[in-house]
Amino acid sequence: MRILQISSAKNFGGGEKHLIDLSKGLTNRGHEIFAALRSENNWQTKLAFLPKGNLFNLSLRNSIDIFSARRLARFAVGKKIKIIHAHLARDYPLAALASYLSKTPLILTRHLLFPLNSLHRVTLKQADKIIAVSKGVAESLLSNNVVSAEKVSIVHNGVDTNVFEQAAKDIKKREEIRRKIAPNAQFLIGTIGELRQHKGQEDFIRAAAIVAQKYQDAKFLIVGADNSANQNYRIYLENLVARLNLKNQIIFTGWLEEMPTLYAALDIFVSAARSEPFGLVIAEAMASGTAIVAAKTVGASEILEDNITGILTPVENPQAIADVIFELLEDEKRRKSLGKTAQEKATEKFSLERMVAETEGIYKQL
Repeated sequence: MRILQISSAKNFGGGEKHLIDLSKGLTNRGHEIFAALRSENNWQTKLAFLPKGNLFNLSLRNSIDIFSARRLARFAVGKKIKIIHAHLARDYPLAALASYLSKTPLILTRHLLFPLNSLHRVTLKQADKIIAVSKGVAESLLSNNVVSAEKVSIVHNGVDTNVFEQAAKDIKKREEIRRKIAPNAQFLIGTIGELRQHKGQEDFIRAAAIVAQKYQDAKFLIVGADNSANQNYRIYLENLVARLNLKNQIIFTGWLEEMPTLYAALDIFVSAARSEPFGLVIAEAMASGTAIVAAKTVGASEILEDNITGILTPVENPQAIADVIFELLEDEKRRKSLGKTAQEKATEKFSLERMVAETEGIYKQL
């Protein structure tokens, strides 16, 4: 089947990783994947497994770019595309018009809980199928009467569990990355994600300030980048670290290539997000067998079983996060038990193979 994936994202994040993993998985299952992307994005090289002729330069000027939609429709017809699949809300109108002009079935994935504007609501109604990445996202769509229930399917994001499991077994590499990033750290505690207010890095820092009073040799990693033009949020976080006298405890790493090894090197992974529709980083931490502390967002509540595969805390509550970190630092057996159970659940429920197979099943319905 020839499938066109669409994303106008400029910066690499969870949604873009989902598109890449899905494209690779579908390719391995014998499908031919095409991708419509902005030429100025910073992640196109991650789709190097696609032939150059399968890439379309998406010069999107606005949400209702009729010229780009016509170009995309011609591309779809010329390449004999059987499915158009868009992943960002701002791409829905473009994809819907290209679908209409080329008479090609349309699938839209909804990754977020954020409210939809009227234009996005209209284009969602035109989709043949809608994929929600979590039950919470699906309920949001249905409760707002955006679409009918029969159009919506829930497909959880997947992770390559084998890669994370193998990284967790490589003790030498785990120790190397600890020495490289935080030499002499007694404990290594980290949070991972784009630097944005709703990702909760501020709450992580404030929790770290509490924990550091007792564990001066603990190090706290903030992994991720501020993709905004002015870097205001990173600057705010760095100033907060300085005000709390945590420069020796908190390390901003940016994005790292060896992410599976990093997850495995952590003693505790923290998701302090204030809003999370799914939480791919939580699934990745589960696959790594790392003990998890997570704010009780919609996504975290759906992924984790409290006190079984991780420990949930109230949202925007640094003290609660710190209390659980204390509990886990003082109980290595509990940390390992949580991590082992989480890893087993990740293999069962959040594998990449399952995500690709379920998405393929939806394609085949059209």
